[in-house]
Amino acid sequence: MIVVMNMVTVGEGGAEAFEAAFASRERRLSEAPGFAGFELLRRDKGGEYIVLSRWESREAFQGWLKSDLFKEAHKGDAQGPPGGHGQQSEVRSYEVLEVEEPVRG
Repeated sequence: MIVVMNMVTVGEGGAEAFEAAFASRERRLSEAPGFAGFELLRRDKGGEYIVLSRWESREAFQGWLKSDLFKEAHKGDAQGPPGGHGQQSEVRSYEVLEVEEPVRG
């Protein structure tokens, strides 16, 4: 499994528009083969966000990037993350080496 994180810094006054753009975005990730989860994280200060997705494999993520689903979900995003509200964006990927789940019972 891999985790892909897009680290986004949003300019002053742009947080509300950035979050609204994500809330109203075309949701196609769940249809992608190998998709394992998504989270949008907001740092407690400084207009920083992490757009986090989990994938069964690096190949599954690469397949998503090349897919028609990706193109449909990102149409109009030529200026960056949804709505072009991000000032800086850096994508990082990590291989998951260990996972611990809560005990349920």
